[in-house]
Amino acid sequence: MKNTKVGIIGLGRVGSHVALALVQRAICDEIVLVDMYKEKANSECQDLLDSLLFLSRNVDISLGDFKDLGDCDVIVNCIGNVSIIKSNNRSEEKGFTIAGVDGYIDTIRESGFDGVFINITNPCDVVTEFISKRLGLPKGRVFGTGTAIDTARLRKVISNKVNVDSKSINAYMIGEHGDSQFAPWSTVNVGGEPID
Repeated sequence: MKNTKVGIIGLGRVGSHVALALVQRAICDEIVLVDMYKEKANSECQDLLDSLLFLSRNVDISLGDFKDLGDCDVIVNCIGNVSIIKSNNRSEEKGFTIAGVDGYIDTIRESGFDGVFINITNPCDVVTEFISKRLGLPKGRVFGTGTAIDTARLRKVISNKVNVDSKSINAYMIGEHGDSQFAPWSTVNVGGEPID
């Protein structure tokens, strides 16, 4: 059986949480961590390796570089710099994140990467489109998380208001993650019943 290999680019809060979730759920066999801050990457790697003692299954966790991601089944892009955001507009990160992706995307393409690429980085839709065009993978192989976290937050708020488990609520945020997103309230239902 083929091992499943995941690459994570960027080990700030989001990238570190992605790595921890993958390790805890043991849904892949190998994780390669890539970050421009080598000391940070090494610390995250050591913490994850230490946690394996308490888990039911081992995962091979290592530090790598962009050229090491060519044989990954999935790559998750988590680079970012939230400190440059001065409002709730995620577009303020665009200069930083597009430049960051531009600095490595050709190396990944040239490494022969032929898996699935997931982008979490903001502005999510803009960066996802940039990655998709530069990688040139077939349609349906580059994804952005978009408003997924905002949808979870909306469902939690509704859950708290109506005292129903959020898993029984159908509601979605749509648009670009940030100021332009919105909830189409006419489609919201709780246990199959319209919210109103």
